[in-house]
Amino acid sequence: MMRKTIRKFAIMAGLFAMLFDLFGCTGNKPGQNANQQTTGGSCGENMTWEYDKHSQTLTISGSGEMVTTDRFMWSDYRIKSLVISEGVTSIAKEAFYSNRELQGQLKLPDTLKSIGEFAFYGCSGLTGKLKLPDSVEHVDGYAFTRCEGFEGISLSKSLRFIGDEAFSEMTGLKSTLEFPEGLESLGRSVFHRCENLRGDLILPNSLTEVGNYAFDQCGFDGVLRLPAGMTEIPFNCFSGCKSMKGDLVIPASVRTIGESAFAGCGFDGTLVLAEGLEHIGRYAFSYCKNLTGLLNLPDSVEFIGESAFQSDAAFTGLRLPAGLELICESSFRGCSGMGGTLALPGGLLVIGDYAFESTGFTGALALPACLRSVGKGSFYGCTGFTALQLPDTVEHIKDYAFCGCGALAGRLTIPDSVSSVGNSAFYGCEGLTAVTFGLSLRSVGEAAFRNCSALKSAEFSGEMAPDYYGPEEKKPSFPEECKVNVLPGGASWREIWEKNAPATTPTDDGSLGADKDMPYYWTDGLQNDDFHGGGMYADVMLTLDGARILLAINGRPVGEIPYAADRNEYENRVVSTAGFYCCNGFIRDLHFRDGYNRDSQLFAELVCDGGEVRTVVFHTGSEESLYIGFESED
Repeated sequence: MMRKTIRKFAIMAGLFAMLFDLFGCTGNKPGQNANQQTTGGSCGENMTWEYDKHSQTLTISGSGEMVTTDRFMWSDYRIKSLVISEGVTSIAKEAFYSNRELQGQLKLPDTLKSIGEFAFYGCSGLTGKLKLPDSVEHVDGYAFTRCEGFEGISLSKSLRFIGDEAFSEMTGLKSTLEFPEGLESLGRSVFHRCENLRGDLILPNSLTEVGNYAFDQCGFDGVLRLPAGMTEIPFNCFSGCKSMKGDLVIPASVRTIGESAFAGCGFDGTLVLAEGLEHIGRYAFSYCKNLTGLLNLPDSVEFIGESAFQSDAAFTGLRLPAGLELICESSFRGCSGMGGTLALPGGLLVIGDYAFESTGFTGALALPACLRSVGKGSFYGCTGFTALQLPDTVEHIKDYAFCGCGALAGRLTIPDSVSSVGNSAFYGCEGLTAVTFGLSLRSVGEAAFRNCSALKSAEFSGEMAPDYYGPEEKKPSFPEECKVNVLPGGASWREIWEKNAPATTPTDDGSLGADKDMPYYWTDGLQNDDFHGGGMYADVMLTLDGARILLAINGRPVGEIPYAADRNEYENRVVSTAGFYCCNGFIRDLHFRDGYNRDSQLFAELVCDGGEVRTVVFHTGSEESLYIGFESED
């Protein structure tokens, strides 16, 4: 028994030794151990190389461009000293790729003009200061990515081009960074996560192109100066530079600021935006919590994306562009320092969900004459407003729109244009004493005026009694002390919905068609989302569950509708039904599309009771997405 055990051990030891010889401990290529490595050869038309195993020195001699015969030419060599002679004009791509055994300081010849992509990628054993000779004009992508051992960097005065991620994740850099005048192009993520760089970041005026994420999560703790001729600041370009200081001045040449361009930056001065700026992408300045003073948005700005200034709590005021038509979801959410009167542009159509939540504006809030939509939670927690004026163009007031606006006082008039008031829309507006609803009102949601302790009267004006939650229900629309006045003898909207409710029909989930083992179909975008009606149908919700549509109006389940959708058909993405009654008319088929900012949308023709045909849309996002074309996306 003992002999068998010893024999097995000997066999295993032999196998281990063979594997060790095959692969080695230095990462040699399969079939090549350290003793089998070539010790010299040609690496260019007029260039040779020689490797001394004893001193572990690699010497590259000659002149001209380096040309390697194999990929990762010296990636497996243990190199304590690398000597590149004068006359060499280029370092070949992947020459030392991921060679962690390449150690010490890197001395490059004064004749060098270019460094190929991945040339020193992952060479973490290189230390000291990386000095690019003034002869170098091009550094290609990934050339020094993850060279974590360098502690400083000096760029060539002749440098014109730096490729994607060329110096990305060089986390050991603790120096300042000086760019030469004449530099023209910086690639994507070029200094991404160089989190220990310090000092000012001064970009030369010669720079015409800067890539996405170029300085993302860098450690600069000084000021930023942008090139005078820059026209676009790409997405995430400076995001996460949380130690930046001073004013942030955007040059007058800039037309577009991309998504998250400055998100999470630490600037503690003012933000200067020049006339000529047109587009501010979503999250562009979000969580810049130390920017202060008046946020003055020039009149040239046509679009401000979702959460563009979210949680910028130190701004003290806001001036909006005169021609702005849409305020997107969460644009100024959490800007608690913004105070004074909120002046909204005269042509504003939509205030998106949570757009001004928890801002500090005070006084009367006059919504502009063209406004159609007051979004979900759009003024949630705005405790400084004392009065509210709604125009006769507003089609709906969504859930939580004015929830917690405790200083609103007196009589509130809901104009004739409003078809629905959402759940908790005026919850906690303790100063309201009376509310009058217009002729088109169809529904008032759960707890819409709950905790409005001074509210004593609610009057409905239309011939049709709207649906609301009574005192016997769990979350009544009005406080117990409030007297609700409805015109006597009229029909109610709820009766019509219940009378025309679609019958529940058992269906087979297979009606969705196609093989469920496939990784993705367009029909996946239908499931597990609530599609809310747009415009005057904001109180309607469709939920696609399996092979049925759950229809609810004003939060009340109305019926279930079987549907079919061919998940293999991408040209015409149709949700087919046998037809169903919805609110005030009949719908048959729904057409699916992907809208702005991940907003899934279902379009349909609704044939009204009187014969009028309307296009209706149900969608998953904020209302402004229905007004934004694909060309507005970042």
